[in-house]
Amino acid sequence: MAQVGDNKKQMAELEKDLLPLNVLLHCRTVVEGKNFVTTGFMTHVEGELFEVELHEFEQFELGEAVKLTIYSPAGRQSMASVVFAKYEGAIAVLQPPELRKRFTERRENPRVEIAGTAQILSVLNEWGEEIELESPSVLTVHDISISGINLSGQDAHHFAPQSRLAARIEIGIGLKCELEIVRRERQEDDEMRCGAIMRVLEPGMLRPLRALILRQQVEMNAQARREITQKRSFNRMSSGE
Repeated sequence: MAQVGDNKKQMAELEKDLLPLNVLLHCRTVVEGKNFVTTGFMTHVEGELFEVELHEFEQFELGEAVKLTIYSPAGRQSMASVVFAKYEGAIAVLQPPELRKRFTERRENPRVEIAGTAQILSVLNEWGEEIELESPSVLTVHDISISGINLSGQDAHHFAPQSRLAARIEIGIGLKCELEIVRRERQEDDEMRCGAIMRVLEPGMLRPLRALILRQQVEMNAQARREITQKRSFNRMSSGE
């Protein structure tokens, strides 16, 4: 037990020396591709996704290797990455794994809205043994991250906080997972909404889950940019420009 405590202390000391990832936000960023170099601004840093605002976003190809040079208050930061997506006025690149050695992200894993279902198969007792339910519950999935999920549906006693459940999640991909309820809110007509810690039981499914979350992040960012562009166009038309 003492060794575990020492390890946690060492990790805390290490994180204390790391810079917060959001120090890179709104910083001038040079993006160098195989045939083109341009300068923009870092507008999003969350989870595995970075977004760089660029006028010349169409000059880059999906999957293209790029070098980023970010001029931040913490000094010049250079890193290699890959273009994951591009949309009006910006490109999205993957956060390089080595960045975790220099920066720490205070936020939890990014959570994205998604449509799907969760079938609750059994309850896990304190020894981890499964107790099957007479009639498995089917809940609606509202949002998800690598380690958490938000659900709603018919209330039942096994959705009490700290309950552990075996479930199968269907969100375009199927995941077997273990859920631990951390909060429950009663709604009208015996409905409830709950949040749970999620542990994916098949390690091979973490990669497609991460890819799904990244795609949802990109779509959310692209939609936000479309709305901003439409609003600007409307304002210019209204002012007679």
